[in-house]
Amino acid sequence: MNAKKWVVVVVSLFLMFGMGYIPPMFGLSVLGMQVAGIFLGTVLLWLFVSVSWPSVLCIVALMFTSLYSYSDALKASMGGWIVSFVLFSSMVTWVLGQTGLLKRVAVWFVTRPFTKKNPWIFIGLLFLAPLVIGSFMSPVPTFIVFVPIAEQIFEELGYKKGDKFPQVIMLGILFFSSLSTITTPIAHTVPILAMSLYEKDMGQPIDFVSYTIFGVVSAIVIFVIALLLCKFVFRLETERLQKLDTEILSQGITKMGREETYSLAVFAVVVFLWMIPGLIKGVLPGVASFISGLGTPTPAMIGVVALCLIHVDGKPLMNFNMAISKVPWTAVMMVAATGILGGALTNEEVGLTAVVVDALSPLIGNMSPMLFVVCISVVTVMLTNFASNTVTVTLLYSIALPLVYGGAVAGVNPGALASVIGAGACVALATPPSTAHAAVAAGTGWLKTDLMLKYGLILSVMAAVVIAVVGYPIAAMFM
Repeated sequence: MNAKKWVVVVVSLFLMFGMGYIPPMFGLSVLGMQVAGIFLGTVLLWLFVSVSWPSVLCIVALMFTSLYSYSDALKASMGGWIVSFVLFSSMVTWVLGQTGLLKRVAVWFVTRPFTKKNPWIFIGLLFLAPLVIGSFMSPVPTFIVFVPIAEQIFEELGYKKGDKFPQVIMLGILFFSSLSTITTPIAHTVPILAMSLYEKDMGQPIDFVSYTIFGVVSAIVIFVIALLLCKFVFRLETERLQKLDTEILSQGITKMGREETYSLAVFAVVVFLWMIPGLIKGVLPGVASFISGLGTPTPAMIGVVALCLIHVDGKPLMNFNMAISKVPWTAVMMVAATGILGGALTNEEVGLTAVVVDALSPLIGNMSPMLFVVCISVVTVMLTNFASNTVTVTLLYSIALPLVYGGAVAGVNPGALASVIGAGACVALATPPSTAHAAVAAGTGWLKTDLMLKYGLILSVMAAVVIAVVGYPIAAMFM
């Protein structure tokens, strides 16, 4: 680490372990000072040093407070359902990429015969493909699948790095890969984190179907507006696309094998178990309650076992050791830390919620509910373009939801607002550090950082407004 990072580490360590020795201020108790220091120190480390080991340090620091014994702290962090969900759902979706199914679906989208009729139909399907595929996958492999497809298109059309057309196309693929994360909670850490924080506070979950309706409708509206921006604001030139032979993109794609078929079938069963309780709870409440009672991680755990048991040509569909090595362990540790940290921040004994409400009430007391939601959505999206997605969720949830719970802002649905924050934190594309696949996009050389920032911020603000104005009222109807 360089000298600046060491300074951040020292300051953060003092905040996390020394704040309790400072005379209480702002109306906080000693415990409130401790938790506030742990929160501030952890966020500083996440933002400026690392997003991995500080998560472990956060859990350890909370063990030194009177809120948690070491066993309680481990249960509230590593023992939370969200950790198991991220772990096992990542393993299941990794297999889909290994079998070649993702590339097959991606190529299928852009090689439909009717794409030859109009270049904007082709562009629309090229952008729709990562949005659909990413609804059930992590955005990183979703984006990576499309990079070679896009590069083949650029090569066939004679584009060079630095030309505007490939930059906008690469940014579009990046944008819709990120946007896909708002559509469903399946294999998506960021919205699941917001949902888990809400469940911990309210004692009841946001079911997958309710969130999916909110996410899908928001994504569809954003998709349409983004295409209009590409055509009329970014002024994407499409003349060369009329010469593209899309059949070239399907070269090397063979007949669908048993590995793909079986892995897709297992994944479909897993998704069915996640979604069905929300669909049948009004008709078969007993069945819905039984399936829900299995717990959110259980369908993915069943999927992992099934993929290990099913063999094709003498080999299991899933090599367990290989699959578990591909789990995003940094994300796992962050959701573990944010789970326990979120509970500490909203704990009545700590008193931080009351302090935040008292401090911000004069500023937002006369603000309309919708204006408040729009402001929170825009701030969330702007922050996530320059900081970690999970840090953004934790920070904005910890600031916004106490205002709703404490009554400083009347008329705001907390479940819907939590969903807005979880969705907004997914819209990361304007800077390379905003998310892993944004860094990959910049690293390809096909997308320059100046255009990435300029057009990326336009798309981000638009998405933030749609999530608030269109998505929030829909979420409020179901939550």
